[in-house]
Amino acid sequence: MRVLDANGKRVLIISDTHCPYHHKHWLSFLNAVRTKYLESDSLIIHIGDEIDNHAISMHPSDVDLYSAGEELEQACINMQDLASLFPSMHLCDSNHGSLAVRNFKLHGLPLRLLKPLDQIYGVPTTWSWEEDYLLKTRNGDVYVCHGKSSGFDKLSKEVGCSAIQGHYHGKFSIAWSNTALQQRFNMFVGCLIDRKSLAFAYGKNHIPKPIIGVGMLSKCGYPTLVKMELNEKGEWTGNLP
Repeated sequence: MRVLDANGKRVLIISDTHCPYHHKHWLSFLNAVRTKYLESDSLIIHIGDEIDNHAISMHPSDVDLYSAGEELEQACINMQDLASLFPSMHLCDSNHGSLAVRNFKLHGLPLRLLKPLDQIYGVPTTWSWEEDYLLKTRNGDVYVCHGKSSGFDKLSKEVGCSAIQGHYHGKFSIAWSNTALQQRFNMFVGCLIDRKSLAFAYGKNHIPKPIIGVGMLSKCGYPTLVKMELNEKGEWTGNLP
């Protein structure tokens, strides 16, 4: 676990972009959020599934989508676009982001043959990956990971402090709880996917649908959610709260 000093800093939490199967307005939305809410010393955290890796998934892939090579090429372009907005970023290990590692292990290949992700994506070395993070804020510790518990406020209780997760595309919420000793929150930050893509066909019959947006922490360490408001065609309206 890596500890980050977020005391007096705004923090942007991005999750589940699943490039190249992202929402078509993801980058303009993130740029608008950056312009309106962030400052030069803000921390940027992408909590995983930055790319989808659909073609090398452990599950059957759709032949009407990109081949493995084409998908990676497109995803790398997307990551470089994201790096143009956020040259410095902390990222979490995740189930989709780690598919190359998992396939190497499955086939008995030594991991030293695999390039670091920043080299694969062609992004700055100021992008770094960790399993999880602990943010030190004015409102106490905040645990950050890709996704470990789907319960309403379960993870914050398990780790004993506030917690932030992605992974669960249809969860976009903040749940507060108070004890005699502390107050803490559990936040789910949604995703930035194109839910109509064939890459997410597995969820077409699910009642909860993906919620598009990001999470943030204020300088005082209090959480808020920024939802991408969509029109009837599923396009971003261009408005921010």
